[in-house]
Amino acid sequence: MKTLKIIGLILLCSLPFFNLGWLFLQDDLGANPVETLESTTGDWAIYFLLLTLLVPYLTQVIKFRWFLPEYLIKRTLGLAAFAYVLTHLSIYFVFDMSLSLEDAWFDIIERPFILVGMSALLLLIPLAITSTLKWQRRLKKHWFTLHKAIYVIILLGITHGIMIQKVDITEPLLYLGLFILLVILKQLKKRRLFPKHKLFASSKA
Repeated sequence: MKTLKIIGLILLCSLPFFNLGWLFLQDDLGANPVETLESTTGDWAIYFLLLTLLVPYLTQVIKFRWFLPEYLIKRTLGLAAFAYVLTHLSIYFVFDMSLSLEDAWFDIIERPFILVGMSALLLLIPLAITSTLKWQRRLKKHWFTLHKAIYVIILLGITHGIMIQKVDITEPLLYLGLFILLVILKQLKKRRLFPKHKLFASSKA
């Protein structure tokens, strides 16, 4: 039953990808299909990363625990974010760089927002690799230290989005506001300023 629930969650996380694929096949991605693909996959990567931080609070408020253990939900959402980041990078490399490593290298060096995005991806790779319980047991307390990089990764991702936007930065600023709120909640929980409130009683992550 747990396996079926995980598959269901994976399929749910895959819906934006399937929708993009359908729109691509229907030639319905707007005037600049590549830009639409890149921006949408990038946005969903940020959505899922932010959701991994929200899960400990959501499980308390709307009782997600009947569905799957918290760590499985967070792992699935984190890996979904990683998959969307890889898709985002693949679209950029295939369509913008025409599979040229040399062009991609010079683009990363010359355009700061590309460098910021690549930095987020590089930091996300070890988190994806060590996302299993086996790695958590192997690394012990170092696992939690390593996975605190999620905060840096999200900040880099949001910064990447802000730098890309030429006119309207409202959406990435909303992501930034939510991120700051989650960081504040994390610090309040860590310092136990609300020890009796069940919202701050979930396990650390």
